Amino acid sequence: MEITLERVAQQVKNLRESRKVNLRDLAKEIKINYTALNKIENGSQRLDMETLAKLVDYFNVTADYFLTPSMKLDDVKESANITQSYRSLFIRVLEEYLSEKEKPFKDNQLGQFVRNEFVQNINTQIPLDEKNYLVTGSVGQGVWATIPWVSCFDRSITKSATNGYYIVYLFKEDMTGFYISLNQGYTYFREKYGTKEGRVKILQTANLIRSKVEVSDDFKLVGIDLGSTRDLAIGYEKGHIFGKYYDVNNIPTDAKLIADFRELLEAYKKIVVFMNGRNVREFNDYLLLQDDLEFLETEEANYQEKANEIANNREKQKPKFDEEEKPRPPKNTVIDEGGKERYPRNAKEAAEALLRANYTCEVDPNHETFISKATNNKYGEAHHFVGISHHKKFPDIELDRAANILCLCPTCHRKIHHAVDEVRLPMIESIFYKIHGRLKNVGIEVTMTQLKEFYAISLK
Repeated sequence: MEITLERVAQQVKNLRESRKVNLRDLAKEIKINYTALNKIENGSQRLDMETLAKLVDYFNVTADYFLTPSMKLDDVKESANITQSYRSLFIRVLEEYLSEKEKPFKDNQLGQFVRNEFVQNINTQIPLDEKNYLVTGSVGQGVWATIPWVSCFDRSITKSATNGYYIVYLFKEDMTGFYISLNQGYTYFREKYGTKEGRVKILQTANLIRSKVEVSDDFKLVGIDLGSTRDLAIGYEKGHIFGKYYDVNNIPTDAKLIADFRELLEAYKKIVVFMNGRNVREFNDYLLLQDDLEFLETEEANYQEKANEIANNREKQKPKFDEEEKPRPPKNTVIDEGGKERYPRNAKEAAEALLRANYTCEVDPNHETFISKATNNKYGEAHHFVGISHHKKFPDIELDRAANILCLCPTCHRKIHHAVDEVRLPMIESIFYKIHGRLKNVGIEVTMTQLKEFYAISLK
């Protein structure tokens, strides 16, 4: 059946009359110009998106009713039994949760509502493709939760609030309001860094994502307060990235709540795109590289600058060097934005190498360098003698060790990379015989034949 102005107008009129509300009162109630609404109902003006949204919200129907002239009022009533006012979902939880917590948990109607009707309404009214998104709600596991929640997970990233990135509605413990939050699971951070440092790292990840993903000012709420000292509540607070707060006395319309979810969903999708197929661990490892003082080979200038900065600060503390260094297992590789596997370099190891050499060139300590403006100290550059690009040839050994890092003057650093073989080979042989002992201490067993291969030396 063709959708015409007249048929849409009749649908509007039928619904209005079923509620026994006159046109002028309706216009006032939904804050729409009376003349414009009158023209829509008499079929002389199209139904615009703003008016459609307000009518959907006011009459508690889906947009299909206005856009499907064959739909009857009985169909609308049947649909209404499934699709409730979006706003009413939150009001029910806010009004009933504290009293329901005093009742038995098992088979509680409010609990069933959060797990079922609430979830179904999000899927229906946003709407969400259930093949791509999993929506789930919780009021606790066997006992009442301090913070009830309803989450939306991108199935390609996570299906759990303990890991990855997701959108979540979080209700305050005292039920004075709730948040919509683009959040992240804490498990990765606790397992990699421990409880104390993990809480610092999850905050840093939130800051890094804020610097890369743009949202409107409405969602730039940096911190959330759930009013609870429980560990889970603190985890949600630390994991918050973007979002906004709704006070119990000022909950917006259905249309606004739905629009807010959709806008935050767009930010969520940007994170998924930015992840570019990486799993949560790979993505977080990449994000936190520089926070962990790790740098990829594509970040040479930043790596050298940070190494000199750390060395300068450590020098003031009179560092002590480990004379009995031992081998370490290799670190995890990192997947960069282009999907390429990279082996990160830690600026602290480079700083120790610079200090060990007292910023003098390990090819010849008489080589001149210059005073760095950043550190007001002699400037040296860190160079991995056995290049970390060859890490796969040393599967059980960490190559990013101070013992394997040379302090070179800028000229020698360029020379060892770019000079002709007749110049580079004597440098490499001299360095090898000078440092092979310290390489062996950390488990790096290498021969001159291998080094010639690594440096692409063609001379015999």
